[in-house]
Amino acid sequence: MGKGSIGTAEFERLVARTGNAKFLARPYTGRKDGMPVSECVRMAYENDRNIAAASGTMTGDDPYIVAFAVYRAGNALAARGRKAETFSLLLSIPKDMPEEAVRPFMRKAYEAADFADVSILRTDAMQVTAHVTAFGDATETAPEFTDGEYRIILCGQAGAEETVLLYGQYRERLSAKYPEHFLSEIPALAEGLDAGRLCETGWKNGMVYAYSCGDGGVYAGLFGMCERIRTGLSVSLPEIPVSQKTIEVCEELNIDPYQIGSGGCILMITRDSERLLSALYAEGAEACDIGRLREGYKKELHNGDEVRCLEPYRG
Repeated sequence: MGKGSIGTAEFERLVARTGNAKFLARPYTGRKDGMPVSECVRMAYENDRNIAAASGTMTGDDPYIVAFAVYRAGNALAARGRKAETFSLLLSIPKDMPEEAVRPFMRKAYEAADFADVSILRTDAMQVTAHVTAFGDATETAPEFTDGEYRIILCGQAGAEETVLLYGQYRERLSAKYPEHFLSEIPALAEGLDAGRLCETGWKNGMVYAYSCGDGGVYAGLFGMCERIRTGLSVSLPEIPVSQKTIEVCEELNIDPYQIGSGGCILMITRDSERLLSALYAEGAEACDIGRLREGYKKELHNGDEVRCLEPYRG
């Protein structure tokens, strides 16, 4: 029987509790044990390409969250081989939030996209939540899924998205440690988070699958991508692109730069990493070959002689 999204142990537990294996048959995703990596990638590509909408959700007090939600939705759609053409926005705000405080959020929203539909909902929440949905038609892509090694290219800088938000939240604390000329460059990290154009470049230059990162950072993105494709991976931590600004901010706040919001980072799968990297560099993108897909489900992260296994993002 083909394995789906329910693990073997969980399946057996449910069977033992209900006594009905036939009724509880695992959801079939097309993935079977022993299937080559190339076939797993092909099936993931075809499944994702059929999804005509993608969403991005951000919560916080910084108006940047609306723009970042737009980028997340558009990037996720572009990673599926579609071009975002229509956006809708649901902005949930505290019920006592004055209109003048709402305007900066709306300004950032319209700087990022033209919306076909905008709704504002007042709730009992303490912060603003921006939920953006993007819709678009499939673009012309024709990947070749040949046998061989499938490399993982990370396009974008790990944690850049949340670094911008952390700077706004902890500016006073950060200013006590770092010079202003260093901190003043952090907002510019937001300029590289709209990665739709880079996905288009990827599809034209040997990319056969893509996955857009978000909450939980690059680690969560790698884990989620492999769960989607149903393979394992082997990744070198030192190869993951990350800004020195992100490293410094995370060091001061004692958080992991690879586990903070990384909208704008795209994981690209290819059989020809040199061709893909050359095309991305020509676009001025930050990108690096960080590892490979592997058969099975083991997800290994290498840092010199140290090897650890990636775990699922738990929020």
